[in-house]
Amino acid sequence: MEEMDNNLDGEIRLWQEKLFKRSIRRTRKLANIERLVGSTTHFQCLEISSGDGIISSALRSLGGSWKTAVSTPAAADSIAYCMGESTTLLENEKLPFDDHTFDRVVIVDALKGIATDRDFIRDCHRVLKSDGWVVISEAYRRPISITALLQRSLGITPASRGMKRNGYTDRDLYNILKDGFDVPEIITYSNGLFEALSTLGEWIQNLIFHAPYWMVREKAGQTDLYGYQKIHTLSGIAYPLLWIISKLEFLSGHKMLVKSRRRHWRPRKQPKLIDGRSIAEATINTKIGTAAPF
Repeated sequence: MEEMDNNLDGEIRLWQEKLFKRSIRRTRKLANIERLVGSTTHFQCLEISSGDGIISSALRSLGGSWKTAVSTPAAADSIAYCMGESTTLLENEKLPFDDHTFDRVVIVDALKGIATDRDFIRDCHRVLKSDGWVVISEAYRRPISITALLQRSLGITPASRGMKRNGYTDRDLYNILKDGFDVPEIITYSNGLFEALSTLGEWIQNLIFHAPYWMVREKAGQTDLYGYQKIHTLSGIAYPLLWIISKLEFLSGHKMLVKSRRRHWRPRKQPKLIDGRSIAEATINTKIGTAAPF
């Protein structure tokens, strides 16, 4: 019986890897995160994960020492299943680590699930070394868009899945980072047409699983395996069209990344220009691929 369970676990992990390779969304996300994080050899790193064990495993390949923290038991089960290691489950949205422990903090789609996100960012600031960086991957909140309309109509907004908010704008992230971090650039990617079609795909996946397919349950079994195989087949049919549409970078992006250097925590007020915009709004460059000082 134990041997059968081990074989099933191995099959589930294998199919999770196959599904990851078929997901343009997830592979592009990982590629962009890895580009911003860079080599972490000799670094102490902390990942705040939403439960995607394949991405957590891939980050380890950047080198150094990694720890993973999650805010929900479901995310902890998923990471443990995919990686075979325990994670830190946050209590009261606090990081149980000493001051100045980490060189990098990488938050992967988890910030929108934190109720007190501003306080949580300050806690990230606390555990970072004085020359540390935070990298944040999140959904770009665009309330007036086809994607947002589809998410609301189909009942698959992040908030409907238990998140505290549906995403962030560049101004939102700047406001929660500005007191303790420099924000050299916010990058957006994943155009609206691609995200609209991916939202339809996500709805179909939810009909099969009633949850994100990349969140592996603690007691995943044969039924889950059949579901992965169905999704893999469907995603293979849609892949060529989605790949082509994903290249339309001139359309507005619906995913965002920020890499921000830690500095001394000092609350600061944002001066306004004559037209009412903040300096951050006037200067932040949100086009992917532009030069930035990191």
